[in-house]
Amino acid sequence: PKYVAPDLIKSKPYSTGVDWWAFGVLVYEFVAGNSPFSEYNRDVMMMYGKICDGAYKIPASFPPMLKDLISKLLVVDPSKRLGCLTNAHKDIKNHDWFKGVDWYGLLNQQIQPPYVPVISNMEDLSNFDKYPEDRKNAPKSKTNKYPEIFAEF
Repeated sequence: PKYVAPDLIKSKPYSTGVDWWAFGVLVYEFVAGNSPFSEYNRDVMMMYGKICDGAYKIPASFPPMLKDLISKLLVVDPSKRLGCLTNAHKDIKNHDWFKGVDWYGLLNQQIQPPYVPVISNMEDLSNFDKYPEDRKNAPKSKTNKYPEIFAEF
């Protein structure tokens, strides 16, 4: 629900602007590590209200160009949202935050990634953090007819 645009919440006609809103949330999340609406995760209706009001805070630590990009993507009125204006997606590609991006090279997969993890096989999970599984507090299935089969699942 944290990526849904106000247009959808309000059941208004929508177009690609909802995708640009979601992109704005995603960019914010990539940099901040959480959504601009994550403080409302436990109350979806409150989250929807904040989304419809455009009530979010951009961290002071964000560079000015990033603040500008996010503030232009997370605009409640889709007719004023970056990506929905006259130049459509070109406005986003030409934004200062993306200055220096080789869009042609990116499209043609000619860009070298900044980091390539070393893996030993397709199932190698060594690059991910390990978290202990807390089976004691895991909810018990009420419909599991074969608990012995799925004991380690």
